[in-house]
Amino acid sequence: MKLTDLEKLFSEKRLSTYYNMFPLNKEKAIEYYRLNLQISESLYPLLSNLEIILRNSIHNSFTIHYKSNDWFLHLTQPELLDQITIAKKKILSANNYLTSDKLVAELTFGFWTSLFNKQYAKDFWKPLMYAFPLLDAQNKHRDKVSYKLNQIRKFRNRIFHYEPICNDLEALAANHKNILQILNWINTDIVTWTKQIDRFENLYKQAIPLRSSL
Repeated sequence: MKLTDLEKLFSEKRLSTYYNMFPLNKEKAIEYYRLNLQISESLYPLLSNLEIILRNSIHNSFTIHYKSNDWFLHLTQPELLDQITIAKKKILSANNYLTSDKLVAELTFGFWTSLFNKQYAKDFWKPLMYAFPLLDAQNKHRDKVSYKLNQIRKFRNRIFHYEPICNDLEALAANHKNILQILNWINTDIVTWTKQIDRFENLYKQAIPLRSSL
């Protein structure tokens, strides 16, 4: 496909990130753009598993802590209640019955990761800690877990908004490792199962020589 056509379809502004990485070789920049798309795609199963497993593990832990499937009824923080109200409205507007399972699925990844923020430590850290039954002593600190989850959330948002994620290969590898680590804190077998469909490593190895050729 002609470079001029690609620039027209994707816009030169979007491609400029890659042109800046490879200022002397537009063809290689386009190749890296395509590789960025492939690596982003490869991370979808991993991110999907993390989001679903994390929210279900928190839900189970909160259910035990509050002695109710409807633990969200015990929350008092206005900003969290606002997010819960929005989720409820989405469920009801689709003519669905409101259940705790539907609410858990509707709440955003940002909601779940925000529960680890410092302002909620007194209320939530104890039950949240039990959402990770295999969390080792070295990492059993709210700030460490929160930092990793917030980094992953930002990383996830970049992928879902089609932004570059391969401009910093060290950060890319660290995010991939952190996702697997958090899953490992919940269940080691799910990491093994997830790795069977994880194409990240092979694609990452393709990115290294491209960047090192700069």
